[in-house]
Amino acid sequence: MPSYNPGLHHRQENRWLNSFRDPFSVGFLLKLGLFILILFVFTSLFLFINGGPELELATWSQDGKSSRLKKKIENIDDYDAGCSGFSMGEIIREQKKILESVRRELIESQSKLDEYRKVYDELQRTIPQRQLELSTIEGEIEAAHRTLLEFQAKRNVRVYLPHEPLFPASHSYKTPSKEELTFSLENIFDLSRCSITSFMPIFIQNSGGKEGNWIDSFKSAGYIEAKSPDTACFVLSLINGSLPPDTDPFNKIFLNYGSPITAPHKSILVQSTCAPFRRTIDFALNLDVSEVDENSWESLPQLLPFSRKNYISVIIDRNQEVTKNLDEDLKLLQESSKNVEDSVEILDCRTSTAFCDKISEGRAQSFKSSIFCVIFDSPDYLRYFYEALQNGCVPALLSLDLVLPFDDLIDWRQAAYRMPAARLPELHFILRSFAVEDILEMRRKGRMYYSTYLGDRNAVARTLLAALRTRLQIPPFEAKIASKNKAKAFFNGSFTSPNGYSISAPPAYDDDSIGPLETSFPSPTFLHNFTKLQMYSYDAWNVDMMPWKSGEHLIGALELPAEAEFHEDTKIGFRPIEPGSGVEFSRALGGNRQREQFTIVLLTYERDSVLSDSLKRLYQMPYLNKVIVIWNSINREPPDSWPRLHVPVEFIKVKENSLNNRFVPWDRIETEAVLSLDDDIDLMQQELVFAFRVWRENRDRIVGFPARHHARFGDSMFYNSNHTCQLSMILTGAAFLHKSYLEAYTYVMPIAIRRHVDRVMNCEDLAMNYLVSHLTRKPPIKSTSRWTLKCPTCTESLWKSESHFDERHECMRLFTKIYGYNPLKYSQFRADSILYKTKVPPNHQKCFKIV
Repeated sequence: MPSYNPGLHHRQENRWLNSFRDPFSVGFLLKLGLFILILFVFTSLFLFINGGPELELATWSQDGKSSRLKKKIENIDDYDAGCSGFSMGEIIREQKKILESVRRELIESQSKLDEYRKVYDELQRTIPQRQLELSTIEGEIEAAHRTLLEFQAKRNVRVYLPHEPLFPASHSYKTPSKEELTFSLENIFDLSRCSITSFMPIFIQNSGGKEGNWIDSFKSAGYIEAKSPDTACFVLSLINGSLPPDTDPFNKIFLNYGSPITAPHKSILVQSTCAPFRRTIDFALNLDVSEVDENSWESLPQLLPFSRKNYISVIIDRNQEVTKNLDEDLKLLQESSKNVEDSVEILDCRTSTAFCDKISEGRAQSFKSSIFCVIFDSPDYLRYFYEALQNGCVPALLSLDLVLPFDDLIDWRQAAYRMPAARLPELHFILRSFAVEDILEMRRKGRMYYSTYLGDRNAVARTLLAALRTRLQIPPFEAKIASKNKAKAFFNGSFTSPNGYSISAPPAYDDDSIGPLETSFPSPTFLHNFTKLQMYSYDAWNVDMMPWKSGEHLIGALELPAEAEFHEDTKIGFRPIEPGSGVEFSRALGGNRQREQFTIVLLTYERDSVLSDSLKRLYQMPYLNKVIVIWNSINREPPDSWPRLHVPVEFIKVKENSLNNRFVPWDRIETEAVLSLDDDIDLMQQELVFAFRVWRENRDRIVGFPARHHARFGDSMFYNSNHTCQLSMILTGAAFLHKSYLEAYTYVMPIAIRRHVDRVMNCEDLAMNYLVSHLTRKPPIKSTSRWTLKCPTCTESLWKSESHFDERHECMRLFTKIYGYNPLKYSQFRADSILYKTKVPPNHQKCFKIV
């Protein structure tokens, strides 16, 4: 038998009492009603047992009304009046009042409960919204706090007054003599040996030393080798710190990779420091560079994250000329940096010579962990400048007189900051004011300049020859360069099949005229051989990054004014669109450029029937110059019978089955516009013609159809092919691009990328997107609504492989590491024709019916 628990009884009693203390409690109302009902039943039962009149109690109906009491006695008002002092009728009436009161209270309580439930539901509905608003406010508070900290940090950077002039002019170099000041390129070069038609042949003198590697580097640069010094435009002499006997000083270039020497009076000197230095003649270069290494990118730091251990690293050479204020200025720099918690590392070789050794791990590590590297005027400033670029540290040069590599051609303002040494007290304030995006762009541009022009011996040799050609105004010998891209033919030396068969009719869905059929004609070539050396020189060195090439076609070539197409002396080649509807539009290309055509480069492998169907779809394609088929089936020759189109269909023999073959700048491509096409792509001719028109207005972009984008999940980058509202890539299985990008892909893009494409047999389209975005800092352009271009009849496709998407994820991550950052940029629009989905009058025709 359970024992009695007084604590439990007390808690149960408290719960019972608490229920009565809450006037709005549902339990209270139910218990009160039950109590009154029990009281009423007991009263009636008592009267019935004691012989009173029989009463029949009625039950409550659902609407709260009671039925009448049935009388069993005749005079209820006088019954038992003498015993209780109240008549039975009064008692019953009192009980009715109590029941009515309880009913009203129950109804009122139910009404209040409904109101509270509505309030509760409304609160539940608004809680997520209020939580979102609270989260937004907290984010704004956090952003405001960061802004305040940044503002306070900048305000806490003190500005000190600059000094008076610290050094005499050209203090670190021997003052040139009066005779030397009169030297110019015209004084020391015999131009009769450097005709523009000679293409600058050179003769290399080998002294039998260690310069063999340099000779190989110059040969790889594609120069024309003279048979003797007498027939050379100039003689390149490789020396190691000492000049050989020289009887003929004219047209001599000394490449000194040894200790510095004094410049010969009538020769060009290339070395790390020159005394005296002649800006228009000599070259200041750090020649202590390594040979070509396709994996050199692995030692280069990434552009991101932005923050590094040190904000500023200062290198003080033991041989530099030190001002009396230097130590005081450095102390002020450190004090100013403490106010904003910026770390400043000072590498003072006056106390520790290890920092200024030829190879210093400590210096390299300091530069790699610093945002800015401050470099003073010293004999080794070029080495420090080179290492700063190599390690992603933005050089801050404390001299306006320092000569940088090829600084008459390379715009170092994009990658470094210069200021007078007298502004050292203001240094921290100036560098702290730079925007993050500006610093990252300087870091990116510095890496581009380093990798392209200074990173290895081949790059230095190629760049030096390009700089000499620019100074002498001699274009390179393009025939020698083009020989690398010489295509090999099938069919007994012919590129076209001997037994072509005719096509009866064009595809039914392209029955409307979308352009005229014209005889094939090439794009004009080499129109800017000499203007590129001056007018387009900046872009060649700082945008296209290919100054060693004349440029068969220039992407950024200027176009004529719009009115030029209506004047007799400038209208040649223009095809103006007459005013009117789509009928007139389909008769000419119009736009702001002369008429032109495009070449289709079609890659195929072991799918003859698929290729044949693809060629048939190109029958009577307007503006088509020719179709080039890259035959990757290297173990067999193509059949000798293919569809005969209205333009040539040329087959090119390749040495190996490589996806990189589609981006070789083959000499058979005679147009600026190239349509890269897979053999399984089924696109309407209207779509292709429209994309060609879009490309004509955006010649530096990739313009095409299947769009993709990069997405980050967690700590990794992924390739994504889902439908999305922004894109960053256009697959080159169906895309227009400029022929110059084929040159850049083959000869400028890091070789490690092409090697990886061959290893995985994938990702060549991603590589091209990375390259173009890296050079232009622009996203591609998507045309029309096409998203996927699958071939339903193809049994074999690379994208069907189970590892296809995994390989593309890894490609993106690898390419990002090689470039040091992800150059892809997002775009949130696509291109459609002007009248697409526009209602036009019945007597007008749209530009295109479907795009």
